[in-house]
Amino acid sequence: MPIQVRMWLLAALMLVCAMASWALKPQPQPDRALQLETLIPAAFDGWQVDPTQVPIAPSPDVQANLDDLYDQIVTRTYVNAQGQRMMLVVAYGGDQSDSLKAHRQEVCYQAQGFSIRSVTPDVLQSEVGRIPLVRVHAVKGRRSEPMSYWFTMGDRVAIGRGERLLAQVQYGLRGHIPDGLLVRVSSLGSDLPQSYAAQDAFIQALLAAMTPAQRRRLAGLGSSGIDPHG
Repeated sequence: MPIQVRMWLLAALMLVCAMASWALKPQPQPDRALQLETLIPAAFDGWQVDPTQVPIAPSPDVQANLDDLYDQIVTRTYVNAQGQRMMLVVAYGGDQSDSLKAHRQEVCYQAQGFSIRSVTPDVLQSEVGRIPLVRVHAVKGRRSEPMSYWFTMGDRVAIGRGERLLAQVQYGLRGHIPDGLLVRVSSLGSDLPQSYAAQDAFIQALLAAMTPAQRRRLAGLGSSGIDPHG
């Protein structure tokens, strides 16, 4: 076989291999992209966004990390008729591959000078389903901020590293890269049981104001996600 023909065949084989490698590589799912501003209601069940409250900007290094982790971030403070305030952060990342890890809030707050007094796994038994989450108590000077947060990969909550790795593998076997949502609700106060109970009530009111499809994206509710045994 002439050398030129061999070179053309080799080049063609390399091209086919490259195309096959791209086709088999897990890909993000563009049809799952979200618009957080429209996903999260601005008013629900007596709560509404307080325009007078300006969120505290994170330090430049923390902001750079957030920019790497997430495509969209919505930060709002809600207030009700009793003057109670709840801070809500929802962040979306379209690519939750190995290069994009979930952002642990205790690490984020510690990087901004907070002392982390407690980190406790918990479960919110809402009227529309069960949500595994993490309770964190962060303190900086006179500011005491209890918070509740969870993280979804695809359509299910994945709190621990093992759960996230399992979801990555299972989605990867189906040719997809899971997207993810971080949801954090926090308030100011030193009475932790009271603060967490108030946060739970706020979360339940928020979920009740959403459609089943929105609840599935925000908290993995109404969907079994990927069967961990399948």
